[in-house]
Amino acid sequence: MTAAAIIFGLTYLVIGLQRIPKLHLGRPAGALLGAVAMVAWGVLDFDAAKRAIDLDTILFLLGMMIVLAYLELSGFFEVVERRILGLAHSACGLLWLVVLSSGLLAALFMNDTICLMLTPVVVRVTRRLSLPPAPYLIALATASNIGSVATIIGNPQNALIAVRSGIGLLPFAAALWPVAAAGLVLDGLLLAWIYRRTITAARLVVPPPRQPGEVQRAMLAASMLAGAGMVIALAFGAHPASAAMSAGAAVVLAGATRPRRALQMVDWSLLLFFGGLFVVMRAVEQAGLAHGVVAGIAGPLAAGGPEALARMGAAVTILSQAVSNVPAVMLFVPTMEALPQATAHSLWLGLAAFATLAGNLTIIGSVANVIVFETARRDGVHVGFLEYLKVGAPLTLATLALAWAVLSLR
Repeated sequence: MTAAAIIFGLTYLVIGLQRIPKLHLGRPAGALLGAVAMVAWGVLDFDAAKRAIDLDTILFLLGMMIVLAYLELSGFFEVVERRILGLAHSACGLLWLVVLSSGLLAALFMNDTICLMLTPVVVRVTRRLSLPPAPYLIALATASNIGSVATIIGNPQNALIAVRSGIGLLPFAAALWPVAAAGLVLDGLLLAWIYRRTITAARLVVPPPRQPGEVQRAMLAASMLAGAGMVIALAFGAHPASAAMSAGAAVVLAGATRPRRALQMVDWSLLLFFGGLFVVMRAVEQAGLAHGVVAGIAGPLAAGGPEALARMGAAVTILSQAVSNVPAVMLFVPTMEALPQATAHSLWLGLAAFATLAGNLTIIGSVANVIVFETARRDGVHVGFLEYLKVGAPLTLATLALAWAVLSLR
């Protein structure tokens, strides 16, 4: 137990800090080293470590990433976003379009991908219109997180929860789409009020959308059909990993480009991160530490109800800021799997909502946030920690309270 606690602490230190000076260890490397250390120190044997890796979750994410890679190569994301932005007639209208389109796309195509694809577009458009980029970048990050709450394919932690809990696409969406929809409205209202002095109602001339001739139509059609087929299969109760990998295989067969280019765009480091964390968390569970950490912060959850949801929300918010939302969810998984099914259903949904919404609290609260602001920084746009916090803090508190209220009434 002592070895497990030390390795667990060091692993999460690396994951939380993301970069150790002179060592250059990011999240995936930290998770991998933690997994190797757990085996090397005998906390977990090698066979148990192999069994700990949840291939269902890994394959589900991999299949989605392949479909998303082909959508990106086809020009789908830039076309959709530029066409939506073309509807804006004022700076405030542009803000609302960023919020609503980012939230909707994140629910369908995973928030990290949407942030990666749309950040350069938002930077280019705001520069061309001489608008301050900060409100629109914050809108992109926060709305992508909020919108991704609605579905099991909206973000990695939702995918993990869906696989472990057995909650299907439609029941999951039916429970959490009101949280996402109301949260996006709160996001837009809060941003419009905070930046009311810099975002005016003046008419804008938005750059024209991408020309149709630049789109790879065959690849776009194949990717959209594969993605739609995956969503339909999930809606009818298909196994998530099977549906995602079938969609990935279909789009590879029908793609109008060599698979190597699309496979290079898959976030292999995220899959490595998950694999390492599965091993670390199995060792922590086997040593009895996972239950102790969750019980010490959240208290007993077996009774369920609004009080348990509130305690879980507070605990997940604290842990998410320390180790990010995916590792925070993994800490809760062993405890959640041991709960009675009647109690666990609402708590699984609460875990998904709270972990995702808590990512909006700080600029480093979620991977999606880091993607937006690091990509913008490379383009010469800097958004400060405190500037983000003045939006993130009230928005997170409001949306967490909203999620608690919606789930408590179920």
